[in-house]
Amino acid sequence: MTGRIVLPDTEPERPPEPPPHGPIVWAHENLFSTVASGILTVVVGTLVVLFLVGVLGFIFGADRRWDAVFFNTRLMMTQAYPEDQYFRVWLSLGIIVSLTGLSLAVWQVGGRVSLNRITRLLSSIGAGLIGLEVLGPFSIRARVIGILIGLVLIGGSYLVKRAAGERAKQETIPLMAIVGIVPALGVVALYVLRIPTRLAEDNYAEQVLAPIANSTRIPITVLFVVGVVAYSVGVLMLDRMPNATARVALVGLWVLSLPAIVLTILRDPELDYDKILAIPGFQEGYLWWAVIFAVGGSLLITYLGSPARGEGGRAIGGLLVVVALASWGVSMLVLIRLFLLFLATFALAAPTFGGGEGRARARIVGLWVMTVAAAAYFVVLVSGPSTVQVQTTFFIGGLFLSFILAIFGIVLSFPLGVLFALGRTSSMPIFRLMCVAYIEVVRGVPFITWLLTAIIVFPIFLPLGVQVSNVVAVLVMTVLFSAAYLAENVRGGLQSVSGGQIEAAKALGMTTAQTTVFIILPQALRAVIPALVGQVIGTFKDTSLVIIVGLFDFLAIARNVIPNQRVPFNNLDALTEPLMYAALVYWIFTFSFSRASQRLEKKLGVGER
Repeated sequence: MTGRIVLPDTEPERPPEPPPHGPIVWAHENLFSTVASGILTVVVGTLVVLFLVGVLGFIFGADRRWDAVFFNTRLMMTQAYPEDQYFRVWLSLGIIVSLTGLSLAVWQVGGRVSLNRITRLLSSIGAGLIGLEVLGPFSIRARVIGILIGLVLIGGSYLVKRAAGERAKQETIPLMAIVGIVPALGVVALYVLRIPTRLAEDNYAEQVLAPIANSTRIPITVLFVVGVVAYSVGVLMLDRMPNATARVALVGLWVLSLPAIVLTILRDPELDYDKILAIPGFQEGYLWWAVIFAVGGSLLITYLGSPARGEGGRAIGGLLVVVALASWGVSMLVLIRLFLLFLATFALAAPTFGGGEGRARARIVGLWVMTVAAAAYFVVLVSGPSTVQVQTTFFIGGLFLSFILAIFGIVLSFPLGVLFALGRTSSMPIFRLMCVAYIEVVRGVPFITWLLTAIIVFPIFLPLGVQVSNVVAVLVMTVLFSAAYLAENVRGGLQSVSGGQIEAAKALGMTTAQTTVFIILPQALRAVIPALVGQVIGTFKDTSLVIIVGLFDFLAIARNVIPNQRVPFNNLDALTEPLMYAALVYWIFTFSFSRASQRLEKKLGVGER
């Protein structure tokens, strides 16, 4: 008889129970873990509540003059731009919204989020709204409505999360769909809300509740539709053309949109075609001079780019520098002077960046032709007087002027700063010494001093008969000043690239231009992204300094214009509110830059090995 071993009944192994969690457990572990921690939490919490009560009482107090900000929104955005020409502003915003929608789709911004994350956000908004209503100085009716909305958000989020179960943890919801709901609700609010409106009669203004004007809500509705359509078109572009091609095309459209908006749409210049198409002379014939320099410069650059020229090519380039500098003392078209200056630069760079045969030389010739076309385009538009009649010296002001100075200052200073950084690290003494001298001089003088120099001293060095507006002078100085600081940031990135990679590129037969563009700059710029974003934020905030030279940007209107209004709206005592509003707007943009920088750093793996 054989024996059998009988095993006792065993239960299947169970997974470990999850640790206790929830708001009570979290509070006990982080806020009241000990007696001292609990006392500290109560003291600090009381101080925070008292601080919030004071801040909310100050912001929403009965004596606050937020109406001064509300009724001057258009003034703070565009200053005194004519109301009958305001369609140009909406058209400009339409172009920006269209390109933004295309960019969000082509660059696939957003990704997907989980329902858990959305419900947490809604619960946080609801809790914040309840706290705002409890601590703020609001009426009983406003408190009840606000608390009810907060409870609905919290309760609805909880029920949706419970109903979804485990699916709430899965990232299945497109983020852009959620983001699109916010402006959609804003558009709906435009047709539902009633806002305070001042009815001015003689020197008296009566404030009543009225619907938002159609001149505001209809353009905003159209902008929302345009943004949705542009995003949809961008999604379709991903299926019908290579992603790299779509991105290059979008970058080109962004670059072309800046001068198109500022110089053509908003400014609406009156062009003198007789002067543009006339037989070439030293004071006319813009088109023909562009053709002459495009063809003649291409032949000269091709000749100097040949390796057989040697040092003789650089000697010709040095001679062109002397001719270009001497031309600024002769009475002739500004366009000719710019062409000579650009041609001298290309002639000096041709032996280095176009010294190879074939495509290297063709690229630098193509870049020269595009430079000639861009210079002619800008000069022709700027030379014609603006047909937009305003009471100030410039056709636009306010936040739009801040954007113009910041965007053009950043976009134009970036390639200039990269060139200065490359020149400072170059092995060619003439370029290195010129770049070092420029960078050290500009960085050694405060920006305010350079602004005064641009207005007072800069016109002295202009040729006879050449005048520039204060905005153009400030813009040029902003570009030059920002380029000097940006050059030092980029130089730090250039020094982080090891010499072994450069030697390896040369061993593979890569030219200097190919090594710089494909090996050095990508690594250098990636390493200094935080510094570059800091430079962008600094440039945007520095635009507020233009009040020193009499330009009315966003902050100048908030500080000097609104508090001095008497008729028909008396805002003489409204100074704090416009300044707080200006500070909020500056913070929104700078915080957005910072968050975008963090996302870009995370995507590129900055600081990781």
